[in-house]
Amino acid sequence: MQEVFGKIFNEGSEFQRDGSQFDRLFKDGDTYTIGGMTAFAVLTPGHTPACMTHVIGNAAFVGDTLFMPDAGTARADFPGGDARVLYRSIKRVLALPPETRLFMCHDYAPRGRPIKWETTVAEERAHNIHVRDGISEDEFVKVRTARDATLALPELIIPSIQVNIRGGNLPEPDAAGKRHLKVLINEL
Repeated sequence: MQEVFGKIFNEGSEFQRDGSQFDRLFKDGDTYTIGGMTAFAVLTPGHTPACMTHVIGNAAFVGDTLFMPDAGTARADFPGGDARVLYRSIKRVLALPPETRLFMCHDYAPRGRPIKWETTVAEERAHNIHVRDGISEDEFVKVRTARDATLALPELIIPSIQVNIRGGNLPEPDAAGKRHLKVLINEL
């Protein structure tokens, strides 16, 4: 992601694209501890190439891979995104035990329902409008691609990316001590 967006935002050679801005980078299958709990990382690309799901006990934190069943799945049209890869990643998540609790990164509350942040593998497999059991990869790709073509860029994506690729930090100050976020004139 640093390589892709470093180029898009014309960050120059002084911007390190090696992940050194982060405390730790995870690979698929890495295990780690949080206090006394053991967790493991599952690479779930498709929304972006770097998406991860983190599984801790009977809970999985799915980031932008899945949404609540009535909202479907993340878009796959960002640089490096791919609907076919997203489908396969989601199937990895949905292969977890049915009672696994899934925690969402976003909820768009379709039809005005109250905001929710938790579902289960079983609920997703039975009811997710994009990837419930019985929906093929080709069907998903067709629906996801058509839906993505109608979506505008998220309102705060331009500043968010510039901070995210720096591990949550603002760009370095210029010679006058001022920090700048760039505004793209062309599309991502």
